[in-house]
Amino acid sequence: MKRIRQDMSGYKMPAYIEEILTQNYCDSFMRMSIVNNCGSYSFSYKPENRSRMDPSELSLYDKLILLRNLISMSESSADHLIGAESYLLEPELVYTKGKNVDIGSLKIMFYPDTKKLDFRYKIVLFADRILNKGIREEREMAERIREAAEPGDMNRIKLFLDKSILRLEGRMNETSASVVRRA
Repeated sequence: MKRIRQDMSGYKMPAYIEEILTQNYCDSFMRMSIVNNCGSYSFSYKPENRSRMDPSELSLYDKLILLRNLISMSESSADHLIGAESYLLEPELVYTKGKNVDIGSLKIMFYPDTKKLDFRYKIVLFADRILNKGIREEREMAERIREAAEPGDMNRIKLFLDKSILRLEGRMNETSASVVRRA
């Protein structure tokens, strides 16, 4: 199985995070091994049957599900003592089985965030990168996610995403019911 390797220096990873990641205690992250050589790290990841996610292949609905699931995964990693400020959240670091955005299919490639950016900013930046600004509905969605994040309450972002997902599901159900009636 192919491995992915990343090197990093000038960073000190807490021993407990290293153990959680290498023993695969938190299923939000891709399986990995870590070699620490006097403060210089070599991270080796095992993607198994996952590949890098390509947001351009996802519908708006799938992108919103992805964002909501990444928030749930960050909450799960916090339960395992790895706060969301500890790792980068970039589209290039999210791996999935096929185009599936379900939690069981997603894995984050852990790479330390030396800036320790607050998670609500990370999720807004992530949304900004995956939502297509050339499509009006997606551009407006990115703006509304940013607005929901401004007060600093993560629950507002989750509530906004949940409502948007339900609205899109309702629209998709209406469309499929319309198609069935025509047939």
